[in-house]
Amino acid sequence: MVALPVVLVFLLVLSRGESELDAMISLSEKATEWRDPDPSLLGSCQPTSSCRECILSHPSCAWCKQLNFTASGLAEERRCGRRQELLARGCPLGELEEPRGRLEVLQDQPLSPGTRGEGATQLAPQRVRVTLRPGEPQQLRVRFLRAPGYPVDLYYLMDLSYSMKDDLERVRQLGHDLLVQLQQVTHSVRIGFGSFVDKTVMPFVSTVSSKLRHPCPTRLERCQPPFSFRHVLSLTGDAKAFEREVGRQNVSGNLDSPEGGFDAILQAALCQEQIGWRNVSRLLVFTSDDTFHTAGDGKLGGIFMPSDGHCHLDSDGLYRRSPEFDYPSVGQVAQALSAANIQPIFAVTSATLPVYQELSKLIPKSAVGLLSEDSSNVVQLIMDAYKSLSSTVTLEHSPLPPGVHISYESQCGDPEKREGEAGDRGQCNHVRTNQTVNFLVALQATHCSSEPQLLRLRALGFSEELTVELHTLCDCNCSDTQPQAPHCSDGQGLLQCGVCRDCAECGAFGTGPLALNCSRACGFLNVTLTSAPILDDGWCKERTLDNQLFFFLVEEGAGGKVVLRVRPKERADHTQTIVLGCVGGIVAVGLGLVLAYRLSVEIYDRREFRRFEKERQRLNWKQDSNPLYRSAITTTVNPRFQEAGSPLL
Repeated sequence: MVALPVVLVFLLVLSRGESELDAMISLSEKATEWRDPDPSLLGSCQPTSSCRECILSHPSCAWCKQLNFTASGLAEERRCGRRQELLARGCPLGELEEPRGRLEVLQDQPLSPGTRGEGATQLAPQRVRVTLRPGEPQQLRVRFLRAPGYPVDLYYLMDLSYSMKDDLERVRQLGHDLLVQLQQVTHSVRIGFGSFVDKTVMPFVSTVSSKLRHPCPTRLERCQPPFSFRHVLSLTGDAKAFEREVGRQNVSGNLDSPEGGFDAILQAALCQEQIGWRNVSRLLVFTSDDTFHTAGDGKLGGIFMPSDGHCHLDSDGLYRRSPEFDYPSVGQVAQALSAANIQPIFAVTSATLPVYQELSKLIPKSAVGLLSEDSSNVVQLIMDAYKSLSSTVTLEHSPLPPGVHISYESQCGDPEKREGEAGDRGQCNHVRTNQTVNFLVALQATHCSSEPQLLRLRALGFSEELTVELHTLCDCNCSDTQPQAPHCSDGQGLLQCGVCRDCAECGAFGTGPLALNCSRACGFLNVTLTSAPILDDGWCKERTLDNQLFFFLVEEGAGGKVVLRVRPKERADHTQTIVLGCVGGIVAVGLGLVLAYRLSVEIYDRREFRRFEKERQRLNWKQDSNPLYRSAITTTVNPRFQEAGSPLL
């Protein structure tokens, strides 16, 4: 019983070892993904039997395609090694196959500040093609010039709950002052206006008819019905139009403290046509004196459907489907703002400042400012936030294709003052106008891709993009490929990268180095399996990659086509069968023991029950009297008592 587990463990280890060997030489695995080698083999190359497998095994690997480079009896895997090793072993430099990634600049317009901010070229290059060998990084230098006077679109989004009544009076005179201030830093600026309160369902808003018409505390105040979000004024350069439309606005009211600001932000980012966003710097100024509802809060009002991430403004600019969808999450808001290239400025009061500061950490290229109780400092707050945002250059990328890694290194000033920290985005702070900063972008592939992939880089807050065409280099481009080469089996084999590639294995068994392209590489052959005996020495003997022996015979078929008759493999690998058999036997024995134990317990229980029944039937006391019970009354007979009729003693 002890020997059986020992044998089982040995077979499992043997099976695992062979599986790992198969994985090392499996073309399909190595053709799709490059993996880091074992740390002890770092910088070395794994033995492989083809040039493709060699270059995919490690980025430092090269392949020697010189004919007869390996001596008789030596494996072709010795052709794979590091460049220095192969040269030292006598491989001519011209016979080395060592494909390397490359970078081609397809469009590179020079950086230019333009005229009064118009027509500026701030990001260069504009289009590149990068060819990546798996495991080998390629570095791309991206330049950015901060042009002065870059156009700005500013959308003012205001909380119109009742507590913002005094702030509305200030905002009504905001348009002219804000345009004057912005025109000092840019020659093209437009402003727009939108407002929000909360969802018009309980418990966020009172649904009593009178309160829906007039939610303010007193009937004497000018007040409008509550709403979720209303787009009031599209982006315009007319300051008077801004002041006129804002002057028509009245406060409203709701019940709870948090507001529906996230609904408003999401719609302002998604409804770009209605808002009128241009392809310029986009700012969204969000003013409120309270916190915000987020995803999940809608369940309090019986709203369970998540926000669908689409624009739902009607012809009046009102978000009427607000009662149907839950509030968006922080992630949805951040993603929508980033996709629309909008930079939010949160102008909030001191009570909620810490909350919005934490929110700003989750939204790239955002700013937070302290708003006075009556919003008297809103213009200065916006200007400070705009200067901070415009002087911060953040380079980021679109979603990465599968198997591609990216990292950034920012060079923000003089060579001795460079910021060299790598991360998932590049960033330089306090960039002055007309100053150029550089970003080193490192790209690396771990997978092979049959189709080109597109990757886009952009500086947040600016409209220009860099398009990167990504290609993967996963095969050798040997110039010696020759079908029916005289060097290979008297003209019956395919010469590629200095070695013969026999078509018998892939044609008969679907395995081997040519398994993936057997029909193309061996289309001139007709391969058939046969069980005919080996009668002479004309049969060729070969071994498969898993070291199994097979024989094949080269014949001339009809029409001059070469025919390969292949005998099945001589030795089958029974390791897996043995292991599965042992495991199955142990499981069967275990189940048998369990069943035997259960059966013995059942037999014993039944025997004891029958014994109990027999004992019970043999009871000799009366069933109407409990023998364990003793009465509390004791009867004693007087010995001197003599019954009537008894003789006297």
